[in-house]
Amino acid sequence: MSYSYYEVYTNAKRAFSGLGFPYGADEDAAFIISWLEAFELKGIQLFSNIQKKIDGNFNGALENNKLISKIDLNKRSILMIGPGLIDLLNFHTSKKNEIKIEILNCSDPLFLIPLLYRSIKKNIFSKITNQNKTYAVLDKNEIFIHDNLKNNHCANFILNLSTNEYQIPNGEKTSDYKILNLNLSKGLSPKQSSWNNISDLAFRTYVPESEESREKGAGGGDAND
Repeated sequence: MSYSYYEVYTNAKRAFSGLGFPYGADEDAAFIISWLEAFELKGIQLFSNIQKKIDGNFNGALENNKLISKIDLNKRSILMIGPGLIDLLNFHTSKKNEIKIEILNCSDPLFLIPLLYRSIKKNIFSKITNQNKTYAVLDKNEIFIHDNLKNNHCANFILNLSTNEYQIPNGEKTSDYKILNLNLSKGLSPKQSSWNNISDLAFRTYVPESEESREKGAGGGDAND
């Protein structure tokens, strides 16, 4: 079954709210998931796979706002901590022009890609590397993602942010990379079982129909009631 980008975003946002994500954080997380779905990276399925792990466990707090060379995420999901982390790094990048941060124990690095893509609008470009291998490059024209990162097989890595664009190094096999292209003309088609799972989470936010809820404006009702 096919859905619009807006339907995917709205359902994901309600699902995150149902999981206990606060206002604003639910929007950022829904953006991550719907962006991945739009670029055929199975955002809804990935969300469905980890929803039990993050249910009622929201923790998006950063230890401090200082720029440090190494950040241990302790396997906290990027869906929670990623938006604040990237905002912080963008701020320091705009001051220094380029920064390099070692990220440790990241359970879902693929969720960083939509946030780094959003940074391009601020003319901040990014590269993810690990042991002299490039796992992702995001510039104005193209986005390259290595299969290892696409499958979340990259828990420890170096995140480079710069006001200058990066390139895939010479010698890297481009066949190992997925080059992202956006095409919404056919709609989005997430795995149906995963979609149903997310819809169940979204249902938590719906107001149950009752006399009290109808009096407060929920439900259809009748103006003459």
